[in-house]
Amino acid sequence: MTNIHDIARLSGYSVSTVSRVINHQKYVADEKRAKVEAIMRQLDYVPNRVARNLSNGQTKTVGVVMPYANHPYFARIIDGLVSAAFEAGYKITLLPTNYDLTIERRYLDQLRSKAYDALIFTSRSSSLETLERYRKYGQIVCCEDPGERPLAAAYTDREASYISALKWAQAQGYQKMGVVLSRNNVISASTRVTRSAYQQVYGKLTSQHLFVGAVTYEDGYRAGEYFANLTPGVDAVFTNGDDIGAGVQTYFTDHQLTPPPIIGQENLLSSRLCQFSTIDHHLEALGRAAFKLATGQTTTHELIKSEFIRR
Repeated sequence: MTNIHDIARLSGYSVSTVSRVINHQKYVADEKRAKVEAIMRQLDYVPNRVARNLSNGQTKTVGVVMPYANHPYFARIIDGLVSAAFEAGYKITLLPTNYDLTIERRYLDQLRSKAYDALIFTSRSSSLETLERYRKYGQIVCCEDPGERPLAAAYTDREASYISALKWAQAQGYQKMGVVLSRNNVISASTRVTRSAYQQVYGKLTSQHLFVGAVTYEDGYRAGEYFANLTPGVDAVFTNGDDIGAGVQTYFTDHQLTPPPIIGQENLLSSRLCQFSTIDHHLEALGRAAFKLATGQTTTHELIKSEFIRR
């Protein structure tokens, strides 16, 4: 297999000169660069990127831990991450978990073995204490407020935006609010803040007013069926995504029922077309901020402001 020493010998130049050509560095005369590149093409030489990355201690790859690939919340974060990574010459590897603790631990062990320069947790089942222990192997970024923990974080003010939206709904006279979540787990940051916001505005969230397991439009449709058959019914529904809210609304209209007012999240096309209120967490900006933290060494916390859009 051809290596850099072969190219140096055939070109008559030093290994350091050939290395500068391979790495597209300056300070190489045009005729030298042309000769080295010609020999590389003749020998069909391809640099061993893995070996180079290992030698300089970087993979130029950031792993993004996410529970689902088909939820708009995470998709919009990924949009911001990929955009920032492309500009910086990094690769993004998506690491789905379905909230499986064992899978998350596997990704953390891969960070330990230098498979990635950093991990970004868009959501998690692992404890913050666990993430903190692994930080010595590479940068770890959370997309939630880690409190006093020494972890880098980029997050939105979700609880404040939820409270604002729920108070608006209450002021409209909606006293019985249905809630849709992806999972009913206290480890989930979104579940915690949703329950906390609801508690502060409406009081305790009862199981009767809660639908769990919604990730897609189809899940929202099932949630619509649940609330349509609930007795007594709800005055409005707070959903964990615009597409899910559209599914709720569509079930009612498909069955010639008057849909309840919907509050969605992420200001997607679906909420604009269906004309229901939503919360824009500006997740692309969050993704860009998370990537910037992932390529640094600090434990900075960056807050991305949310926006409640009334329709």
